[in-house]
Amino acid sequence: MLLPLAMQSVCAAVPLRLVLNDQSSPPYLLGNGAELENPPGLVVELVQQAAQACDVSLQVERQSSLRQLQSLRTGNADAVPLLSYSPERAQYASYPMRHGQPDPRFRLTTLAYSFYVRKGSPVRWDGKQLSGYRGKVGTDLGWSVAGDLARLGIAVENAVGVATNLAKLRLGRIDVYAAQDVLVAALLQGDHGLVALRPAIVTKDYYLPFSLQFSQQYGQVVQCMWQQTAGRRAVLYQRRGPSYGN
Repeated sequence: MLLPLAMQSVCAAVPLRLVLNDQSSPPYLLGNGAELENPPGLVVELVQQAAQACDVSLQVERQSSLRQLQSLRTGNADAVPLLSYSPERAQYASYPMRHGQPDPRFRLTTLAYSFYVRKGSPVRWDGKQLSGYRGKVGTDLGWSVAGDLARLGIAVENAVGVATNLAKLRLGRIDVYAAQDVLVAALLQGDHGLVALRPAIVTKDYYLPFSLQFSQQYGQVVQCMWQQTAGRRAVLYQRRGPSYGN
């Protein structure tokens, strides 16, 4: 279902299909499934402001993490906010780059991944080595943290959805779950039966990448969107953050 997010002149504005994740990530993206909450999240507000400044007409669809990547790869999505950079994704998505690396000046935010275990678990993590667990570490299909775990020599068991993985962890079907902190926090909501191990596995910058097809056709629009989100990010987050309890 497509939801109009910017009321602009159809004749003048460039249409942009924005595909958001279908899981809530407070305070950046709110609402689960097809619907956004009101307010919709700091990143959504930031992209809306940038779109208005760049004369872009937004249409948004919500999809699962894996389907988002497929849509970006095929060009069925023009842009997907809140994606971290990886060389694999850069083969089909355009990121703001500088000296061959993603440029953190144009990030939407910075987020952390952590290991989650049952309270009282013997699992230990010292920042370099994970020990005391059986089987494989749970994670979500399509998440970049799977690559980080592979580099640590940790085998993963993929599932679709944070709620599914948390249920597996509670039931003892997995001993450890590697997940993005903001996504887990949105679902735990005071449930102290599961805890995060510190330090974080990895901290990553998250961007607004565009499909290669859109970037080739509307290169100036892409640059405008990146410039506008970077220029407005700090002020908007500071001003609107309290509305999200942030």
